[in-house]
Amino acid sequence: MKQIWIIGLFSVLLFASACGNQQETGDRPEKTTDEPLMQQEEEQDTTLQDVEEVSIRAIGGEELESMTFDQDTIEVKAGSHVRLAFTNEGKDPKMIYNIVFTKEGYSTQVARKGSEAGASGNYLPDSTLMLAASPLALPGQTVTMEFTAPDKIGVYEFVNTYPSETPLMKGKLIIR
Repeated sequence: MKQIWIIGLFSVLLFASACGNQQETGDRPEKTTDEPLMQQEEEQDTTLQDVEEVSIRAIGGEELESMTFDQDTIEVKAGSHVRLAFTNEGKDPKMIYNIVFTKEGYSTQVARKGSEAGASGNYLPDSTLMLAASPLALPGQTVTMEFTAPDKIGVYEFVNTYPSETPLMKGKLIIR
């Protein structure tokens, strides 16, 4: 019995030493780390794409009814990548605005449907009439957005869809 126990112990030691002296092969385990894996966000490659920088402001001062966009026309090249900075220069806390681009002739309808969408819908209609939209800008805030201009040359529109007494907050987007 003592011999069997010694042979068993010897076998275990022989097996353990063989496992510890493995030859390096291409099947090595991957290195482990305690750091979480982070997905890297890729920036859109615009090196070969026309990029147009546009700035527009909501202006008008103290009165809610006097607010308007500082320009009534924006022109960009067809198919270009547009980076738009929208600044809300309103003073009153009720002066919250956005800028929404629509097909021509539909800005009033999109603004009405945006009001109906309410806060839970970010005042943006669920509509194919909408081409692009900025986030809401609080008084004194600048928000940015990026979108691709339509490929079709023509006239489109932009409007504020946050419910307010500002019928002047609309304009034309010219695609050239």
